[in-house]
Amino acid sequence: MTPFRTLGFLLMTLASQAANAAETASPYTVTSTPATTLHDQGGNWMAHTRFGMFIHFGLYSLPAGVWQGEEMGRNHYSEWIRTQWRWPQPGGGIPRADYDSLLSQFNPVRFDADEWIGLAARAGMRYFVITSKHHDGFALWDSAVSTYDIASTPFGAGGRDPLGELAAACRKHGVKLGFYYSHWQDWEHPGGALPPWPEMRGDPPLVQPTDEQFEDYWTGKCLPQVTELIERYQPAMFWFDTWGKGARHQVTAARRDQLIALIRAKAPACMINGRIAAHDPAGADFISLGDNQFPDASDAPKVPWETPATMNHAWGYHRLDFQWRGFDQLLDSLITNAHFGGAITLNVGPMSDGSFQQAAKRRLREFAAWMEINESALQPTRRSPFAPDALPVNVRATLHPEGTPPHFNLLLLKPLPAGDLKLPQPLVLPDPAVEFRAQVLETRQWLDVKRDGARGLVLTIPATLAQIDHPVIRVGPASSLPALYEDGTPVTPVRPGTFGR
Repeated sequence: MTPFRTLGFLLMTLASQAANAAETASPYTVTSTPATTLHDQGGNWMAHTRFGMFIHFGLYSLPAGVWQGEEMGRNHYSEWIRTQWRWPQPGGGIPRADYDSLLSQFNPVRFDADEWIGLAARAGMRYFVITSKHHDGFALWDSAVSTYDIASTPFGAGGRDPLGELAAACRKHGVKLGFYYSHWQDWEHPGGALPPWPEMRGDPPLVQPTDEQFEDYWTGKCLPQVTELIERYQPAMFWFDTWGKGARHQVTAARRDQLIALIRAKAPACMINGRIAAHDPAGADFISLGDNQFPDASDAPKVPWETPATMNHAWGYHRLDFQWRGFDQLLDSLITNAHFGGAITLNVGPMSDGSFQQAAKRRLREFAAWMEINESALQPTRRSPFAPDALPVNVRATLHPEGTPPHFNLLLLKPLPAGDLKLPQPLVLPDPAVEFRAQVLETRQWLDVKRDGARGLVLTIPATLAQIDHPVIRVGPASSLPALYEDGTPVTPVRPGTFGR
């Protein structure tokens, strides 16, 4: 990922979201890109899919942020260690020959594609994106146009094809396969772009390749490798990576369109993210915001979008990164992005042996428990049907898409006080006087709902709801919510019992 945000990673708390949105200088601003330039939303599954897994895994997983007993500088983005070790010394970074010694060491014997994708699927992640090639230029498959790849490692020499194994696991678990491919920067090829430094104080200036040299990389490595990935693995998504204006002289409009045309010709349904040319993402299918960037109502894109996010700070595994975000914080961010019509692509940086850290597995399992009950309130859904100020501060909403019985979901980040909750009625219905129902998804408790005039609703919130973690209330016309208890018994009047003396 880009190390652009160098003043510390953006916290995933709701309190910080306003501050994040206030960063108007974000290198991913897309307000100039109209929706008409995006792929037809009717076939764009990113328009209503809310959760995916990101994986950063490669040679950089071996040093894990530390080289020769010295932690890398600039930030915790361990996948950048080759250029950021001993930052900001001029000419710093790991010498090429030393870094390439990692080829003979890369042997992730505990890599288990089925375990990775199984954890993702159970956590409600509908798509999966892995760094097929990051900026260091190392390819996780046996490429015909480069020897800087998995075949030059003990793992690949032993016959293993991690991308092929992941593709098979994705098919098994019903998860869409995506590839991160660094099409702009490539520190192994003499024509690949280098970090666009200086970006911040202390960055040592780097001399970029000439346009002729970059064209050699573009036609000799980038385009052929994208072709290989499509023909061998049939991905459903490409996740490219540029930021700011640093790439505009290399990933020009002509090259952007050339790459899009290649993908459209060979994989017409494949999604393409806006970071293919963040300075001008015309023709992309969805927008990728900044790393850990969470918008609010004022700046959430009106086109399909996602936030690439981390569980801690690093993307690749960093053994000294202990800045883990809690599950509640992560879930709050996922729900809030869904409220604004966006997704989260949540990262795991596997260790060099191919296994996940325990902290990552715990959070994925917590997502699995919540999603088993509540996933239908997140995906497939559309953004909140309510006006920005219509809901209490800790309540989010999603709308079920067209073609389903009309109803919406209220997702509670924090408990609501017992009593009446007044809401506008946001659904367009042929009969405005229709009876409404409301049910808590986890407990199947039915809540009292009254009409409040022609365009209002009043829900009675019970005190018992405060004991449920992140409850979801489904609200809709009586015809769209069958009145059944969890055991299938119809809801009929019951005489209350008596308790106490």
